[in-house]
Amino acid sequence: MSANIDEELHAQVKGIVDDLEAAASGSLYDVDGEYVVIDDLDEWKQEQYDRKVDAFKSVYRDYDHEMYGSYDEYVEDECGTVDDIDEPDEVSLYDYVEKESLGDVRFEVDSSKELCGGKTLFCYGGPNIWVADDEVRGYWGSATVEMSLNSETRSAMWGYFEEMWSNIKG
Repeated sequence: MSANIDEELHAQVKGIVDDLEAAASGSLYDVDGEYVVIDDLDEWKQEQYDRKVDAFKSVYRDYDHEMYGSYDEYVEDECGTVDDIDEPDEVSLYDYVEKESLGDVRFEVDSSKELCGGKTLFCYGGPNIWVADDEVRGYWGSATVEMSLNSETRSAMWGYFEEMWSNIKG
C-alpha cells in the first residue's frame, strides 16, 4: 500500500508542478473546464478542427450534390474553417493558484515585516500538498515528495506572494 501512496503522491505533486510551470510560461489553457497544456495554439486549433470534421463526416455522408457542389464544399459549409475554432482561455499563474489553492496562504516575514517566503495549501485530508515560492511539497502519511520549480515559475510564485503580502500589509 505504501508504494501506491508514494506513486500517487508523486503523480499529484508532479501534476501541480507541471500546471504551475505551464501557467508561468503562458501555455496553460482552460478547455471546457479542464487544464490543458498547449505549446502550439495553431496546431491545437487544427487538431480540434480535424476532430470536428471527422465527427461530422462520420454522421453526415449524404448531401445534395446540386445544392452544395463537392462534398468538401458541403463539409466546409457545415464545419467552417480552422479560423472558426475558438481559442481556449489562457490560464495565468495567478488565476491557477487562486482557483486551485484552498485559500490557506502562509507567509514567512522577517522582523521588519519584509516578505522572505510564502506557501499556499493546494490539498489536504489525503495528501497535504503545499505550493511554496520555490517548490511543491506533498505529504501523505510517512511519504514525502518535494519538487523544485523552474526559475520562471519561482519568479512568478514570488510575485504572487509579494502581491498577496502587499494586500495584507497595506
